[in-house]
Amino acid sequence: MTSEMLLALFCIGATLLFLGIRRGLILRTEREIRRCGAILAAERDALELQANELEAMQAEIEAMKARLAELSTDKLALSRRSGKRTAATRRFIHEIGRPEPGRNHFVFKLAMAPGFAAKPDAKAVVHPAIWRFGNEAQVWASDFAAAQMLTRNIFHDGVGVTVSGEDSDDKAAAPAESGAGAP
Repeated sequence: MTSEMLLALFCIGATLLFLGIRRGLILRTEREIRRCGAILAAERDALELQANELEAMQAEIEAMKARLAELSTDKLALSRRSGKRTAATRRFIHEIGRPEPGRNHFVFKLAMAPGFAAKPDAKAVVHPAIWRFGNEAQVWASDFAAAQMLTRNIFHDGVGVTVSGEDSDDKAAAPAESGAGAP
């Protein structure tokens, strides 16, 4: 009878040991799943934030396009005094974006595409009279690629504008990151 009791106790002990190990493995797997779930939730939130920023930038681009189309229909009154001096000093600045923390200031030179105004179906996004003066796009963006994409999305060959002379303004980046605003 003692050997039967020992066998029964051994079976009960082995079963309890098996159930304890199984429970431990289940708890470890549950912790790993919760950790992975938290990582995925954080990544989802970051992607949603980026998507919201992109939608805001696209809405801003559309609003600027509408405003530019509206401005292109207005008459532009330019001074006729001393054409050379006026052309050298007057400059048209097209602002894209806002100075916010994390954004840098980039400057792109703009010019009317050669022969664009002579095309019968030419539709300029800005008044054609400003192209005899200096034109530049001042862009606030997180990096150069984003600034270039924004500029080329608004000013492209289809509307008769060429973009060149890309460079960043490092002096303007510091106030933008500190939240001080535009210089």
